[in-house]
Amino acid sequence: MNRVYKDMEEIIGAVLLVAMCLVAVAKVASRYVLASPFSWSEELATILFSWVVFVGASLALKKNEHFSMDVLVDLLPSAPKRLIQTIGLGLVAVFCLLIVCYGVRLAVLNWQVKTAVLEISRAWLYLAVPFGGALMLLRTIEMFVRLWRSDDGALACQDGKGAE
Repeated sequence: MNRVYKDMEEIIGAVLLVAMCLVAVAKVASRYVLASPFSWSEELATILFSWVVFVGASLALKKNEHFSMDVLVDLLPSAPKRLIQTIGLGLVAVFCLLIVCYGVRLAVLNWQVKTAVLEISRAWLYLAVPFGGALMLLRTIEMFVRLWRSDDGALACQDGKGAE
């Protein structure tokens, strides 16, 4: 179970990407083989893409691969470095909380709205926002714990490597 939790973003992302590719293949095949493209494929691909984006954002956060400018922070001794990284992680956590709160609100507001072709709740598209935000918040908390458990104040990735 621990392995599934550790690789959660990779597993979910892989399943979503495979599903998105299958939908794209179905769209192309229906257009060129059946001469009548599936109308639902574009809508479903858009929903899947939304989920891939937010799960991927959490994966990038988990691997400490989001864009950052660490040049000056890396020159600091460990105590000030840890303080600055703590402030940075606190700001990321606040941002993630905002994403979760507003994403839930957006999904609730659109729960009764149906998609044009699939006629499912549009909330399924918007639920990717709070789901990804919650994953990012979880990974931010893990990073905070790793930062404060490290001896040198360096923020290492989940797999033990630092950002390169």
